Amino acid sequence: METASPYFPEVARYGGINGANDLGDLDGIPDWAIQVKNVSVPNLGKFVADAVTQAGRAGKKYAGVMLKLRGKHMRKGLFIMPNEQAMRIMKRLEDCEHGACRKED
Repeated sequence: METASPYFPEVARYGGINGANDLGDLDGIPDWAIQVKNVSVPNLGKFVADAVTQAGRAGKKYAGVMLKLRGKHMRKGLFIMPNEQAMRIMKRLEDCEHGACRKED
């Protein structure tokens, strides 16, 4: 199996094993529920809402959508997440870069 990312070499596709109790499309990325989409007309609001629901169901901190762009490799795709979550992550990265990492709530 080809690894999806050099950053998370253990990542694997869940496939349809959870049915209506979907926990996201990828397993092996700690704290994240991720939806992977390859569609011609994306419904970003629904995709993100589904990822948030799946994160809650799976007990994950974060939710996001990996969107493949037509004609491009997945590595050239987009990652979409809720704004509030993105702001928390940006603030944490800023704090850590200034030596003031704080424990997350």
